[in-house]
Amino acid sequence: MDLDSTRVDFDAEWFRGDEPELIVTIDPNVPSRYEATDMMSGIGSAPAATLLQLVGDERMPDLITYLPRGRQAAEEWWPKARRIYEYYLEEDWVRFNKAGRSMLGDSWSDPATTHERATAAHQVLGIVLKAITDDDDPAASNFLRRWLKKHTGALNRTSYRAFARADADSGELAVMQRRLFDVLDLFIQRFDSWQMGILRRIVPDQRLPLLGDLTLFRDEFDILRDLYQQAFETVCKTLRYPVAAQNTIKRGDPSDFGGVVPQTLTRKANPKDLAAFEKLVNYEKLQYVAQIPGMEGWVGLLDNKTRNAIGHATVRHDLRTGLVVSDTLPAGVHYLDVASDVFGIFDALCISLQVLRGIRIVSSPDFGKETNDVEASVRRALGLPSS
Repeated sequence: MDLDSTRVDFDAEWFRGDEPELIVTIDPNVPSRYEATDMMSGIGSAPAATLLQLVGDERMPDLITYLPRGRQAAEEWWPKARRIYEYYLEEDWVRFNKAGRSMLGDSWSDPATTHERATAAHQVLGIVLKAITDDDDPAASNFLRRWLKKHTGALNRTSYRAFARADADSGELAVMQRRLFDVLDLFIQRFDSWQMGILRRIVPDQRLPLLGDLTLFRDEFDILRDLYQQAFETVCKTLRYPVAAQNTIKRGDPSDFGGVVPQTLTRKANPKDLAAFEKLVNYEKLQYVAQIPGMEGWVGLLDNKTRNAIGHATVRHDLRTGLVVSDTLPAGVHYLDVASDVFGIFDALCISLQVLRGIRIVSSPDFGKETNDVEASVRRALGLPSS
């Protein structure tokens, strides 16, 4: 279009009076200040300016990368990846391969073995889910790296391979895969309610106090609470696997917990086997994982205090203050902190999926045979950089 020769006519009234004050703009995805009077009244009065003040010039490029990338992954890529994984769970290999080719085109190579199908399905899902989170927080990546090292070392023991195959043969592993996948799907459906929890990861430490004066003007606490509680219970069902790998590395048997009780527990003795471990309360299970070097940060994503605070019968969201309060927590927790904890537990959920992938592959009848790694092909097809 040649703007020099284009004319635009429109009707409008002519304002003849004092200049109007700049109004306050509220974006439900950006923390704002309740007391703001106009757009020039400082942080919390204009969305774009507020984000810039919170993250700073150095982190702003990361924020404008993560937010649209996460939305594209949730809205465009997830439905396609979800279809692939649904067919994987149903063992409908004809539609599984068709869905793979529909999403990835020539980058998809039809996997022929149980091992290859598990690898393809979990790598597709894992890459899409990783695009929804950030690239900064080390807790999840450290956990996965440490678990893979433990898992790989434990594979040298017949007892560990037998343990994995027993879980698969009993159907327990498939139930966990389905349950975890359904919770992930629920998170994606409610993506808007928790995405801005990413702010606590991106805002530099010296700027975090600024968030204390701001409020995220959303009223979806019930959604956040339900997501957190469902994810917490689901992730805790998978804790048997990192513990089993650690037991195998240390004592040669997935069920041998040794004689040293974690210092954070008041128990007099360890559980006698994995079946007894499963009967422990989730807090105690988490302490056994937290004592494994490199995994303590990931356990922090499963903050049991958060779960207890938001699960109280009297808990409510005070819209004026932006605090989540209850009779047992009158000082309250910032709504944005709850969103941040939900974001964190989504990260933990994604890692648990990859743990189940490792166990599923070990339990495959063709485990140990050469397999095609589809990760590079998936990344190319989605336009993502190589890992």
